[in-house]
Amino acid sequence: MDELLSANQVAICGPILTEIYRGFRSDKDRQKYLPLFEGCHFLSTPTELWRDAGLLGASLGKKGLTIKSFDLLIAVYSLAHNAPILSLDADFRDMQKAGIELKLS
Repeated sequence: MDELLSANQVAICGPILTEIYRGFRSDKDRQKYLPLFEGCHFLSTPTELWRDAGLLGASLGKKGLTIKSFDLLIAVYSLAHNAPILSLDADFRDMQKAGIELKLS
């Protein structure tokens, strides 16, 4: 990740920032890693992304997939900004398998 940060190629959005802050197990980890995210681009939040996330969730629901709301939001950010997603979360692979053209790193 340091290489990507140095190359100015890392972006985050609101849902990712929320998950980052929520996910730290200790204050020590929070203090160690939060400064890394200060070097990231922050993606804008067009109003239609909220609608698009709901539509994506409904579409995937018709295919039998239930995807967490934040993952739907992250997916539509990725699609809208043509940005790959760096994640181990299976929801993104499931969306890909269902035909959503996400770029995963």
